[in-house]
This record gives sequence, structure tokens and C-alpha cells, in this order.
Amino acid sequence: MSAKSTSLLVLANSGRAIAESAHRGGYRVTLIDGFCDQDTLAVADCWPVTQGFSNLDAEIFVKEIASLFPDNPCGVVYGAGLEESTSLLRNLSELFHLFGNDPSVLDLLRRPQRFFSLLDRLQIAYPEVSLTAPYSATESSWLIKRAASCGGQGVAYYSPEYTATDSACYYQRFIPGQVMSMLFIADGKRHHTVGYNMLGIAGSGAPAPFLYSGAIGQAYLCDVVRSQVELAVIKLVSELGLRGINSLDFVHDDAGIFVIDLNPRPTATLDLYEHLLPDGWIKHHIAACCGELPEVPNNAPAVMHGHQIIYAPRNVEIPNKMSWPQWISDRPLAGSRIVEGQPLCSLHAKGANATEVEAELHIHRDEVLRLLGPSIYPSQPCRVAV
Repeated sequence: MSAKSTSLLVLANSGRAIAESAHRGGYRVTLIDGFCDQDTLAVADCWPVTQGFSNLDAEIFVKEIASLFPDNPCGVVYGAGLEESTSLLRNLSELFHLFGNDPSVLDLLRRPQRFFSLLDRLQIAYPEVSLTAPYSATESSWLIKRAASCGGQGVAYYSPEYTATDSACYYQRFIPGQVMSMLFIADGKRHHTVGYNMLGIAGSGAPAPFLYSGAIGQAYLCDVVRSQVELAVIKLVSELGLRGINSLDFVHDDAGIFVIDLNPRPTATLDLYEHLLPDGWIKHHIAACCGELPEVPNNAPAVMHGHQIIYAPRNVEIPNKMSWPQWISDRPLAGSRIVEGQPLCSLHAKGANATEVEAELHIHRDEVLRLLGPSIYPSQPCRVAV
């Protein structure tokens, strides 16, 4: 399939933003994700995967996908949620053009020892890592993390009752500082920066401390810090042959930057830059995967954009006649029951600076919870597992 083909299959835990972007680019989209919400159904055919992609039988799943497209083979774009499903991606790549990084990149990232050895060789700084439990750790000084997780689901503060269950788990020293990401697009050799983002929204109500709660785009970074991040990305693109939309998460303090994660696929922050391109970023993601690195439009932050995920504070049933404000996306279908701690919807706001954006998001959050107040029913305990 060429970049001009019109049929596209999208796989992601939550693929609404990718589906909308691809739709803007003129693609006929089939999405397989965990939500199939109202927004998605407006732009794509949608099939739900409620138990996650890692629990699927890869061969059976690919046969079912092939049966959906007997006469019109399509390309595949994958988002978050496929980090542990490299066999599924390899099987799909035998039938369809995979628009994204090679599954070998995901294999590397889910093996902590290999990934951090790579960072050492490339002289890219990262917070101290240990593969054995740091028994002398003080409270909140270390994290326990699971490689190949997404959205902060596999991250928690370390305490002695937590132990690594397999080789994908590791321990990392916690570094206080501003957590940020750099969104970029690459063609396997070169990259262009899309934007820098401040990750996390204070008081977001996320049920676990490191769950992705939102971001504010077009963030400012001084030239010294920016050059450190750019150099790290140049090295990783060259070494791994990164293609398409990717992002690099990092924390920075007075000592410089420390890389936290590489996300080798379109991330949630892409949504913060869709207003820059009438035909959407996924069209450009596909072109970059085909070796055509597009120019990035000027994104000088005259207006900053932010979004926030609302996690259900209790079990919620969506009313049949729910009137959703325009600044809400990922709108659940009427009658849906959202379990406490699970994503409920996403809010969007813009402003002249990060303070204005965050304040507007807080106002929106309060309004949504007031709208849904009558539908809250007694909750069940919810645990977020590492």
C-alpha cells in the first residue's frame, strides 16, 4: 500500500485521536480499540478489544483481520497498547504495510537491560536503574517500573512489599523535576520536532500517581535544555531507524535532562497539534514511514493547547440524553458504565500560557463531574497493578 491509499487499519488501546487525524487526511479508517466511543464512531468503523491486545492469539486475530479486508488490503498504524504485542505486529506486517517502527524496536524497549545499555553506549543520561530491589531506599526515592507498559500504568513508588515479577520489571531512582516530552517525526535517518509538552495536570484525580493525566503543548524550553534533548533524539533516530511520529519522555533539573522513556509510536500529545494541519498528522506519519520527511508547520505558542483525561471518581452510568460540551472528546456511548478509576472522557482547553490552560481544564473538570453527578452509583474497589 502506498501513502496515497485510502484504507487504513488503526490499532490502539484508545485510538480516537489517531482515527480522527487519519479521517482528516482522507483515509477510510477501521479502528480496533478498547472504547469505540461516540467520537470514533463518527469517523471510523470500530471494533472493540476489551481485554487488551497482549491477551489476543496473534494468529487467530490476524486471520480475522484479513477476512475484514479480502479485496482491499490496507496499511496499519498502531498506537499505545501494542508494546507487548510484537508477534501480532509481525504477523500483520506479512499481510499489510506496517506504518510505524519495526517490531524489533518494541522488542528492545521491553528489555530494560538492552535499552539502558543502548543509552549508555549513546551517552544519553537517564535516572539510575537497578535490576534488583534497592533495599536501602527511603520513601518515594525509588520507583518500580514495568517496561513495555504505557500511560504510566506500570509505574509506582517502590516499597519493600513490591518485587519485580519478571525480567520486564526494574527499579529506577525517582528524580524530582519537570516531566516533559518531545514529540517528533522521523524518516529513519532524520527528524523534525513537532513540539515540547509538559506532562501531568495538577489535581487531575488520576487513581495512581503516574497514570497519564494530560499535557500542555508548545511548552517553552531554554536553548541549553532543548539542545540536549535534540541531541538525544538525533542519536536514537540514527541508531534505531525511528520512523513516523514518536516521542521522548524526560525529566530535567539543574543537572540537565534524564531520559525516562521512548514511545516509538503516535502518542496522546499528538492531539495537541492537530490544529496545525488541516489534513491531520497521521497522513504525515505515513509519509515519513515511507521515507518522505514532511516539513513541520510553525507552532509558535501564541495560543497553547492542553488536554486532560478524567478518570471516573466512582462507578458512573452515562445518561441516555447526556449533552456533552464541545470541549470534551472520547465521549462514552449513552448507557455505558464506567468503572471507578477508568478513563471517562477527555477535556480540551487553550490559553495564552500554561497557567491559563490548566485553570480552564480545572473548570471544565468540575463542570463534567457536576453533569454526571446524578449517575454515580456505589463504587467497587479499584486497584491499579504494576
